[in-house]
Parts: sequence; C-alpha cells; structure tokens
Amino acid sequence: MSENPIHEIAERLLASHGASLDATVRRHYQRLHEIPELAFAERQTADYLAAELRSLGLSPRTGVGGTGLVVELPGGGEGPTIMLRSDMDGLPIEEAPDHTPRSKHPGCMHACGHDGHMAIGLGVADALARGLGEQDLLPGRIVLLFQPAEELGGGAESVIEEGILDEYGVDIILGLHLWSFAPLGQAIIPDTTVMASADEFEVVFSGPGGHGALPHRSPDVILALSHFVTSLQSLVSREIDPVLPAVVTVGHIEAGRAANVIPQKAKGYGTFRAANNQVRGLLLHRIGEVAQAMALAHGVDVEVDFGSGYPPTVNDPAVAAIFRKVAAELLPPGGVQAGPPAMASEDFAFYLQERPGAFCLLGMRDEASGAIHPHHSPNFRISEQALPLGLEILLRSALRLMVEQTR
Repeated sequence: MSENPIHEIAERLLASHGASLDATVRRHYQRLHEIPELAFAERQTADYLAAELRSLGLSPRTGVGGTGLVVELPGGGEGPTIMLRSDMDGLPIEEAPDHTPRSKHPGCMHACGHDGHMAIGLGVADALARGLGEQDLLPGRIVLLFQPAEELGGGAESVIEEGILDEYGVDIILGLHLWSFAPLGQAIIPDTTVMASADEFEVVFSGPGGHGALPHRSPDVILALSHFVTSLQSLVSREIDPVLPAVVTVGHIEAGRAANVIPQKAKGYGTFRAANNQVRGLLLHRIGEVAQAMALAHGVDVEVDFGSGYPPTVNDPAVAAIFRKVAAELLPPGGVQAGPPAMASEDFAFYLQERPGAFCLLGMRDEASGAIHPHHSPNFRISEQALPLGLEILLRSALRLMVEQTR
C-alpha cells in the first residue's frame, strides 16, 4: 500500500473531529487530573479508562501489569503492530491549592504529566473508533497500552513479564512524555539515548561508637561517610569522558543524635545516572570501590547496596527518524531537536530493550497557561495546548511506520 491513502485517512480522522476531538482530549485530561493514584493502586483511573474505551465500542483487557489496560484499536490489517504506551500513576505530592483542575485525592497529584499521556491515548482511540469507515483498513494494527507504576518502577517490567508484547504481536513501540523543560512547539527525539539510566545506592559505615571527646578510642563513621560523599564528586569530573553525561548525587544522610557521641552507624543514600550502559557500569563499580576505600582508610566497616534501577532509554535510530520527520511536519521550523539526552529516567527503557521503538519529549512549557514549573513540583501543571499536538504526532507516526515497515 502506498503512503498516500494512509495520509488521507490520517487527515480525515483528525479533520473530521477537529475541535470536538481537542475538547474530548482536554476533558479526559481534566477528569484524570482529579483522580491521581499511586503505583499499582490506579483502580479508579483504570475504571475511568475502561469505561471510556467501552463507550467507543472497544474491549479493553484490564488488570494488565497489575492495574493497567491494553486494547487493540479498530481498522487493523495485515502488517506491523504498533503499540502506543501511556503511563498512569501519580505522585505522593500535595497539589498547590490554586490549581484548576485540582486533585481530589489529598496528598496525591499528577505532577509529571501522566494524566495528559492517558488523555492523548484515549484521544487516539476516539479518533480511530469514531473516524474509520467500514471499508477503511490500515496496513497494520495499533494497540494502546495504559501502564501502571512508572514513577516508583515495576510497571513496565510487570507488563513485559506478563507476555503482553508477545501476545499482541508488538513489532514497534512508541511513547511520549510531556516535557516542562522544553517550550511548547518543540520536540526532542534523539537517534539514540533520550533519557538516562537511574540507579540508587545505600551505603552504611559501621563502627564501635564512642565518646566525642575521645576520638582516638573510636573510629569515626561520620568522617568516613563525609569523605565518601566528597570523593564521589570526582568520579564524574575525573573518571568519565567529559562529553558523556553522568550524575552522582547523595540526597540523604543520617548519623547520630547527640553532639558528643560518635555513632555506631552513618548512612548515605544517593542516585547515579548515565547516558549509556558502559558509564552506568563504571559508576556502579567505582561507587562500591570508593566506599570500601573510605572504610579501610578510617578503620570502619561498610556495606553497599544497589537497587535494580532503570537502564537508559535508547531509541532505535530508524524509528526515531520517522518519528522526527512526522513531528517536523507538524511543528514550527526548527521545532524538532535530536538531543541532548535528559538525565531523568523512564521505565519505557525496558520496552526498548525488547522491541525497536522511540520515545519523544514533547515540549509544553508555556507562560501564558502557567506551565512553567518543573516536574514533581506541587505547582506543576501542563499546557493543554500540547495535548492535541501529542495525539496527532503519535497517530501520524504510527500510521507512517506501518507504511515504512510494509515496503
């Protein structure tokens, strides 16, 4: 099949709904923003998604990955299957009181844009379910995945372990993230790394403890921890190629409760991030070595524990090129960037280890709508103008990929 009929179908799907589709996506966003739920507890969210999909005549499968949903959209023909993924969970943050819409769940809010991602997914479903004629047949299939538990991890891995990608015959997977660090009208779609890996570590220095006036009688675990934190800062500046992004941050320390006591334990908790797995492995190895070296130097014991973490989110270059081409047709000149990678992380990375695909950071910073605050802030809000744009980029990219893969 030539690309032209698909182009015509896309134009018809989007033009026939026009303002009504935009209004539908905004309505979904506003409703979903009011009912944020934490990882693997997105039950009210899942109920809303399922009800809206069923109202379109679709048959979503619920309980995917715990509390997620998956649904095949109409019009599917022989050819590649494209999965479009949206994440579902909110964050344990109390939202700023002046927001409209505002979370109705105290202590929980959508502070990362997942409500917008779900609204875009529902918009794609609406466009195909209401817009395709009986004779319309796509050169492939579109499957929507609404995934739980992105923020705290485990959602993508649960979906993969459940065998969803294999069961639905997924060939390519696409995703996007509304991005407060880029302006409305810009998209970042690299050929390779989009977002960094993310790992956490816990280090515990132990000693006998003693009186603060007699430091020669008790090795000082606080001093060992302090030198450890300081020494970590040289890993990125002196052991990583300066053109390769990497971050090491110690975000929490705890030790002792009295000014005149050398405690028995000093603990540090931190994160390290890298744009590729080689740097990620180096940091993991060297953090452990530095901890052991500081323990030996100060005469104390140490234990280091690393969490499972996220790998880097790495696009397939061929898929990214098509994604970028479609976005460039819809955005102002110069609106599509090929980088640099962001040092935040995404569990979409796990899908890209299983299937070729691409992830887009869709800019939404917009002073006029108040979308100027960073992700995970109580003041975070999205620009609703980015929602129909995200819908169109995803839908057109899926259709274009079907054509490219069947040539």
